[in-house]
Amino acid sequence: MTLPLLLCTLIALTSGLHFGHRFAQAHRAGRSLLPAVTAHGAIATALIVLTVLLDPTAAGLLWLAVSATSLISLALGALWPTPAARAAAPLGDHDLPQAA
Repeated sequence: MTLPLLLCTLIALTSGLHFGHRFAQAHRAGRSLLPAVTAHGAIATALIVLTVLLDPTAAGLLWLAVSATSLISLALGALWPTPAARAAAPLGDHDLPQAA
């Protein structure tokens, strides 16, 4: 893997984690999920096209690494717990005071 392709993969990873976190924030707040998904989709599409153009291998399948990284990091960013999300989580039954 060449340096430009490694950079494309790292940008896809960073973008997915960032916009996945934005996706989770919008979901918790009840806002539209479309801006986070659209922004990440635009960045990922540009990176995949760039990877297809720069791929030096005979098989030409390095774009799969970028697209898989993009999708997996978006899911991880959306599922990654944040301190604000843990603080806003409802109390479980074990946290409630017991009636005497």
